[in-house]
Amino acid sequence: MKGHGVVALGGLLAKRQPPASDLTRIRKRASTYEEVINNEEARGGYFATCRLGTPAQNLVLQLDTGSSDIWVPDSNAKVCTASGTEGCALGSFDPSRSSTFEVVGDNEFDINYVDGSSSKGDYFTDLFEIGGATIQNMTMGLGQQTDIAYGLVGVGYAVNEAIVGTTQSLSSVYPNLPVNMVNENLINTVAYSLWLNDLDSSSGSILFGGIDTGKYVGDLTRINILPNSQKLYTSFMVPLTSLEATSPSGSDTLTSLRFPISVVLDSGTTLSYLPNDLAAQVWKEVGAIYSPQFQLAVLPCDMANSKGHFSFGFSGPDGPRIKVFMDELVLDLMSGPAPVFRTGPYKGMTACEFGIQNFTSGPYLLGDTFLRSAYVVYDLINNQIGLAATDFNSTKTNIVPFESLSAHIPSATAAQDQSAATNKPSVTTPAYAASPGNDNDGYDTPGICGEFVEMKKQHGIGMLGPGFLSFVRMRVIRAVATLNSGRAAATRVGVRHIGLTCRVASHTQSSTSHLQQAKELAAANMSVEAAAARRTPEEIQRIARVRNIGIAAHIDSGKTTVSERVLFYTGKSKAIHEVRGRDGVGAKMDSMELERERGITIQSAATFADWKKVENGKEETYHFNLIDTPGHIDFTIEVERAMRVLDGAVMVLCAVSGVQSQTITVDRQMKRYNVPRISFVNKMDRMGANPFKAVEMINNKLKVPAAAIQIPIGSEKEFEGVVDLIEMRSIRNDGLRGINVKVSKEIPAHLKELAAEKRQELIEKLADVDDEIAEMFLDEVTPTPAQIKAAIRRATIARKFTPVLMGSALADKCVQPMLDAVCDYLPAPEDVPNMALDRSKNEEPVALIPYNSLPFVGLAFKLEENPYGQLTYMRVYQGTLKKGSYLFNTRNDKKVRIPRIVRMHSNEMEDAAEIGAGEICAVFGVECASGDTFTDGRLPYGMSSMYVPDAVMSLSIKPKRSSDADAFSKAMNRFMREDPTFRLHVDEESEETIISGMGELHLDIYVERLRREYKVDCETGKPRVAYRETISRRADFDFLLKRQSGGPGDYARVVGFIEPNEKDKEANYFESRVVGGNIPEKYLSACGKGFEEACLKGPLLGHRVIGASLIVTDGATHVTDSSDYAFNLATQMAFRKTFPDAGGVVLEPLMKTTITAPAEFQGAVLMLMNKRGNIVDTEVGSDEFTMIAECSLNAMFGFSTHLRAATQGKGEFSMEFSHYSAAPPHLQKELVANYQKELDSKRTK
Repeated sequence: MKGHGVVALGGLLAKRQPPASDLTRIRKRASTYEEVINNEEARGGYFATCRLGTPAQNLVLQLDTGSSDIWVPDSNAKVCTASGTEGCALGSFDPSRSSTFEVVGDNEFDINYVDGSSSKGDYFTDLFEIGGATIQNMTMGLGQQTDIAYGLVGVGYAVNEAIVGTTQSLSSVYPNLPVNMVNENLINTVAYSLWLNDLDSSSGSILFGGIDTGKYVGDLTRINILPNSQKLYTSFMVPLTSLEATSPSGSDTLTSLRFPISVVLDSGTTLSYLPNDLAAQVWKEVGAIYSPQFQLAVLPCDMANSKGHFSFGFSGPDGPRIKVFMDELVLDLMSGPAPVFRTGPYKGMTACEFGIQNFTSGPYLLGDTFLRSAYVVYDLINNQIGLAATDFNSTKTNIVPFESLSAHIPSATAAQDQSAATNKPSVTTPAYAASPGNDNDGYDTPGICGEFVEMKKQHGIGMLGPGFLSFVRMRVIRAVATLNSGRAAATRVGVRHIGLTCRVASHTQSSTSHLQQAKELAAANMSVEAAAARRTPEEIQRIARVRNIGIAAHIDSGKTTVSERVLFYTGKSKAIHEVRGRDGVGAKMDSMELERERGITIQSAATFADWKKVENGKEETYHFNLIDTPGHIDFTIEVERAMRVLDGAVMVLCAVSGVQSQTITVDRQMKRYNVPRISFVNKMDRMGANPFKAVEMINNKLKVPAAAIQIPIGSEKEFEGVVDLIEMRSIRNDGLRGINVKVSKEIPAHLKELAAEKRQELIEKLADVDDEIAEMFLDEVTPTPAQIKAAIRRATIARKFTPVLMGSALADKCVQPMLDAVCDYLPAPEDVPNMALDRSKNEEPVALIPYNSLPFVGLAFKLEENPYGQLTYMRVYQGTLKKGSYLFNTRNDKKVRIPRIVRMHSNEMEDAAEIGAGEICAVFGVECASGDTFTDGRLPYGMSSMYVPDAVMSLSIKPKRSSDADAFSKAMNRFMREDPTFRLHVDEESEETIISGMGELHLDIYVERLRREYKVDCETGKPRVAYRETISRRADFDFLLKRQSGGPGDYARVVGFIEPNEKDKEANYFESRVVGGNIPEKYLSACGKGFEEACLKGPLLGHRVIGASLIVTDGATHVTDSSDYAFNLATQMAFRKTFPDAGGVVLEPLMKTTITAPAEFQGAVLMLMNKRGNIVDTEVGSDEFTMIAECSLNAMFGFSTHLRAATQGKGEFSMEFSHYSAAPPHLQKELVANYQKELDSKRTK
């Protein structure tokens, strides 16, 4: 194909065919003209015999669908007359011999190709004949200065003419060959058909003005031609939307980031050129090898006998599909004996050219290696292409002409739903199931490079001799030209040099090349726009209907009871079992025996369910991933890691107590991880229930704007349903377990006024947080229910607002409307930002997009021992997790295989083969830690882990029987992997095993689990408090370390002071103010490290020192005895010596303690708390009171026993670390004395 490298069409091209004035005689004609075309194997391309001038001169011209000029070499051109060459063997034109020759554009014909070849001269008119059709005054180009020895017949769009680029004027467009054939009443429309036949026949035909139904098999399907970026039709570009490889061993769907791929059907190009990633997969299927020597992919010539084929699909799933068999894709590299593979897996075999090559950037081409298998109809009026499978070597003929200028392609049906051609499929790695059946002897060799092809000795030339190169130039190099964004890009040899590089230099380089490909792929994939464009409608629908939610609340607010109703109403469970039910079964989400015995949730439990919601009269299915979290502060890590991976939450509140202590903690956790929430006021059937009090507390205590979107119908025992304030309707439950929801447009008369009032409050609250509602409010426009819902969703997802619903889970009332609210107001995975850290860019934050086609990124957020091994809970943030796939742990770069994927339903499992983006699942067989990030190896990403609070309580522990040591060790390792707040260490001085946790209950549960799950009875010592030490005033030091031990000694002098760190009471600070270089910089860093080490173990109790600053102002060194070690040690000793002078103080942890008990016991509880701490606040309800106090942790040991005794077992309390404060002086003296006794006893041992 020839084209115009210098054509700069810019914005001039406004049409794909000449103006209508050129089609002067538009009337029905029934003629068609056919010309036989022959494949010139030496030159490449198909050539037609044409006649020019009067009398006629015969020339063989290359047929080119990608250009529009007819041009011929002048018989006096040097390329035709040069001695020692074959000259213009296919013919040249002598103007002096034609009586009808006339120049119409002096020196206006000018074509340049990107390989440097060109043709220049005059535009002329003369008689032109092809296939029996004669044009009297055909405008053509005369190549007077040309280095190309044959001419072209361009049959593309007329705006591709070189004169357009030369003059920059549309008026220069002249009627080309197909248009002139219409003007001369020869054919009815600007259209023609191309039948190239198979490779062996080396001949085909072009039929102007019609189609030949005898030359194809199957259906002829017409598809739309694609315009260029300027919406102009300049080339025969169509969307390639699929490519499959098939052989007797199987089939593969090949994928590319560039699908759908705009490809030009170009009869002027011998080979086909596809994007790099797609071409590489094609090469791997057939075992093709890239050769830098020939700068193209080669393969054994025997592959022509393979039974495999490739199926090209166009314009979506309903478009035409063309099969191209291997015997059409294996071409001779040159005339004569073929070269031989010298090394590598094909050593000794003859080498051939492969018909599918790679190209770095578009336009991509499907040349003759494809077109021989496709019968193609080019309709330049309707901008359509007709495609069908070629009937090779057919002797049948049945020519059907186009009926009129605007008639569609005869006998062709339009492809359905061509809009689907813009859909991007998921990019996956093929299984290469077809590869073994392609008879490539099992070699997996794509991309192998090296000079392993040699010439036959009898050929008589060297491997890289000039004769060889010229031979190759005649056979391999093709003329290629296409239009891209208004510019003609033409090439002969250049097509193989643009962006074409050796993929691998050896087997050892393969991984490096693949890594580079992975990086390029990752970079392309991380384009949000590119990923979004690849999504299928099914994926968009799926992700929009996913809700990852948690249920969180204060202890005993009814979280697990709500979860049980969710499972029942969604159909996930067939029966409801209560937390402390009489049937003894226990709640499904409390699967641990200890949970069912104590009636509390200890571990978060995950499940999944589908909820069917009616929207716009149609039932839509939403997929919930639900995590039920503990309410007790001791198990707060379970809430932390749940909130880390959830997109939304349901905050459950008690209708009587409202916001309680752990509610505040949960609120803080939701804010830490930016989790939107809706609020559900539970226990509306309890005495003293007041949902509006809970709404007020959310606003005032949690500082979260909130408003009720429901009001109750009845209260306490009379509670029967709610009024929906948005739709202004009544909702009640009916039937067994409230399974039926009755909706009525009638609102009870006594509630109409309250409903109107609360609805107005809702609108006013929304106006404070949503601009759209604010504008309507100011304009005194009442928003519609749809507008209110939309505003609630926007504000909720933006975490500016929480809608409040109400009901009673235990009474089976109004849980279903809460599930509808989850769908309406909580976000889908793509509605909330999830960030990763790019480790290759200094942990720069990058957004994770929940698209299946992106590289995989997931977070392991919870570990659990299982009879089948370690169970790892994982959130899939982007990409797809598949069974049997391999992942990389970014913490240690360890590659792991995923042998099994399950969806969890509490303690039950359901196997899954694949999990999409945005989902939560669990995997077996993955050794990792909680908080590890996993990728598929294509992205250098890590994710921030969850917040892990410090332990506040410790106790010593040891197994009663020495024979249980192994089981004890195994249990401890498991508990630490599962729970980051559970810690274990061995005290260096006492050699006792110390376990630390979040509280008395936390450690008590683990001791009990040791006994039950591992049959290990343990002895525990007195609980230890995590004290801290600090200083209260400034103290100066001048410390000299001078020791001599026979060899080099230790010498360091440090001068400075220590003082309290006023900027941060819980952090330590080191600073150097040394001037004059008395202490070198390298020793100053050792001083800083020494200070850090000294703070790890304070002088008073051996606990950590916090809130201290150490400033070094001066010092001295010794020429030989000073060292890092000496200054490190000197700083530690100076700090410990000066600590008492700085007013060393012992700090004890103060706990925010919340006690709830019946009001009748208020006095008794008050007496208990006066002994233990300071009372901060007391709230008295109708039947119970809540007291908040700050207490020393040391004073709270055994408090649960005292509280039960004082409240007849009806009181409960929770503790949360608040801050450190100085211990009372008498306690400090006692603690220091005990610590010194321990040290003295160890010294005497």
